[in-house]
Amino acid sequence: MDLGDIVMVDNPRHPFYGRRGKIIGRRGLYREDDPWFLIYVPSHMRSFLIPQSMLCLEQDASVTVDIFTERLQ
Repeated sequence: MDLGDIVMVDNPRHPFYGRRGKIIGRRGLYREDDPWFLIYVPSHMRSFLIPQSMLCLEQDASVTVDIFTERLQ
């Protein structure tokens, strides 16, 4: 993940689960090999610190949704 990437929160335990945003910064480590990213979330018109482990790239999110909908059919 790099600056400018569009991401989605994909961890159901996170309060912004399912929200999309844009990476605008990087701020230290949440845990070893798990950096904090500063994400601008347009639906809240603010930026939030979210660990990388709770994010996925937007194109990865659409693939996950497609697989999920195929299982429902």
